[in-house]
Amino acid sequence: MVTRCYLCGGPTERRLVTAENWWGEALALIEEVPAWVCQDCGEQYFDAPTSRQLDRLRAAPPPARKTVAVPVYAFADAAS
Repeated sequence: MVTRCYLCGGPTERRLVTAENWWGEALALIEEVPAWVCQDCGEQYFDAPTSRQLDRLRAAPPPARKTVAVPVYAFADAAS
């Protein structure tokens, strides 16, 4: 259990989050993942059983529940 954020020192609370996982060039989102989340900065921490389950999903992903389109922007485009 993580009670304090390692980055900012803020308190954490248990929440269900959407975790981002990269499989090579492909981004996958995993919903309803239990995590300890910093109440100040939002940093997420996963315990060992959750991390092992995420590793199993990465090794053998099940069929996707849904697919979403994600726009991609270049940082330099915002400077003009």
